[in-house]
Amino acid sequence: MQHLLKLIQQENYVHWTRRRENSDILRDIFWTHPDCIKLLNTFHFVLICDSTYKTNRYRLPLLEIVGVTSTSLTFSVGFAYLEKERQDNFIWAFEKVRMLFKSESLISKVIVTDRDLAMMNAISVVFPTSIHLLCRFHIEKNVGARCKQYVKKDRQEEVMDLWKKIVYSTSVEEYDHHLQQFEILCADIILFVDYVKDSWLTPYKERFVNVWTNRVMHLGNTTSNRVESAHWRLKNMLQTSFGDLCKSWDAVNMMLKNQICIIQSSFQKTIKDVEHGYNSQFFQNLHHCVSRKCMKLIDNQLERVKIVGTNKTECGCSIRTTHGLPCACELAKLQINGNAIPLDSIHDFWKQLSIAHELEDEESLSDYDFSEELEAMKAYMKTHDIISQRIFKAKVREVVFPHTTSILAPPEKVRTKGAGKKKKEFDTPRDPSYWEYVDASQESAKARQPSQSSQRSARQQSQSSQHSFKTQFPTYIRPYIEDIVDVVADGNCGFRAIAALLGWTEESWALVRSQLDKEIGLHKDVYSNVFDDNVESVRNSLKISKLGAQGKDKWMSLPDLGYVIATLYNVILVSLSRNLNMTFFPLNKSPSKETFGQSLLAIGFVNENHWVQVKLMLNVVY
Repeated sequence: MQHLLKLIQQENYVHWTRRRENSDILRDIFWTHPDCIKLLNTFHFVLICDSTYKTNRYRLPLLEIVGVTSTSLTFSVGFAYLEKERQDNFIWAFEKVRMLFKSESLISKVIVTDRDLAMMNAISVVFPTSIHLLCRFHIEKNVGARCKQYVKKDRQEEVMDLWKKIVYSTSVEEYDHHLQQFEILCADIILFVDYVKDSWLTPYKERFVNVWTNRVMHLGNTTSNRVESAHWRLKNMLQTSFGDLCKSWDAVNMMLKNQICIIQSSFQKTIKDVEHGYNSQFFQNLHHCVSRKCMKLIDNQLERVKIVGTNKTECGCSIRTTHGLPCACELAKLQINGNAIPLDSIHDFWKQLSIAHELEDEESLSDYDFSEELEAMKAYMKTHDIISQRIFKAKVREVVFPHTTSILAPPEKVRTKGAGKKKKEFDTPRDPSYWEYVDASQESAKARQPSQSSQRSARQQSQSSQHSFKTQFPTYIRPYIEDIVDVVADGNCGFRAIAALLGWTEESWALVRSQLDKEIGLHKDVYSNVFDDNVESVRNSLKISKLGAQGKDKWMSLPDLGYVIATLYNVILVSLSRNLNMTFFPLNKSPSKETFGQSLLAIGFVNENHWVQVKLMLNVVY
């Protein structure tokens, strides 16, 4: 940690750290480059935020915040390694970002994230006046994944086309019309309709549907793709997920220097050169004054002039509010009158072609006169004993000479399940997203479609295996087992059995993994008692880095996940095996007596390596 802070100080980085309570162990750390601060205050309109993983040996999540320049390049605002992804941690990080703005008037008007509830709550606390948009790409992918689960294949394309019409509606009337069509089309798939409305449209439509997002200046940023790309570039620099924070800082430092060089080059290219396509007199006022991206966006509007002309209603004028640029009907009027595009019709954002932003003036410098504080420090030293003076001096030295810090790196998080794995040379791939699990599972299901003859053979084998499975349970339980249903043995068998017993398809195993991880994340305080403070280890067993067969450390383990399954799905979970039988009840509610048959799930552990579905006889006295 001392070496890290020395490196940060040498490069004049701005940084903050936070310790765990009553400890010298690092809790959170934030850092940013001085040029990033200048870029932020120059291009302050939009921030895009997201967390990534697999960047350090401590397995701390990395929060990365980025912005966008007038030349449409992404720049990094800051990086924060957080102990946990809780609201408190996000609030601390965003408060540091807020301190980077020169004045309150420069605070970003729009912030784009995915639907991370802790992050969303933190943004509402720290940036209450900013408009918060949700990533349209992630929403579409999540809706698409649910569509593949609930909707028959021959209707999926039609359903998703209608969903896109809802998202890209340009008026409230159009939105209501498409939503009504969607409800009619999916009238027989009420679970899917409820998911779409309850999870997205009712609470969040103003954050991603065009009719509402077109009312704010987001500069075309309605997804978190920019920050996802920034994650990818950083991981290419890192190459390993087992480095310490010094290695992470080295990668960030190298990436930022390259990034700033590219941005400065794009500014110089705009100032010196004029693209051939914009040599006409119509663009003459804009040459060397606005970015090429600005010119391209205006040129796209000129293509629309041929269709909409001066009709303001047909034009929609959305680019005026979303980008601060003249729309098609404005350009049509200028062409009719023979006028060039006036420079003052372009928003100031597109005219910024430098990062040489002054961050101080005489007035602001006078606000930071430390004379009063220095006198107070001297008085403090005189009125306290030698021990208090020594402690106070050590704290001051850490501020002035950060490399003398007593702060310690967090303990390395080790995996406690399964055999150790050989480290790869390059090991920073992201975890597949939920919709990728669904896509892959459907493709693997297609590949496994059996012929009629193989189906007959499979049934015979199933009867044989069912008998062998039954003999692996205690004799006093066997009379009450009505049926045993096998599932695919690929390391996901436990989650496949739970998905099937819940009434979903076996291929919904990825959804079960995702929902269990989310449940633990939302109630860490509760489950830390259940897991004996081994929460992260359990969550890591739920996250997979590849599709297909999974290693033993990714199998469903009981009793670890028994209470989570029972609580999340409000069921009684019965686990049967040769040596140990367990029953799990929900931690905070009770299953309905009326639906006891659906509320009792039974699974069996056979062959010492495989989970199966078990159907128990109901309406009998046990």
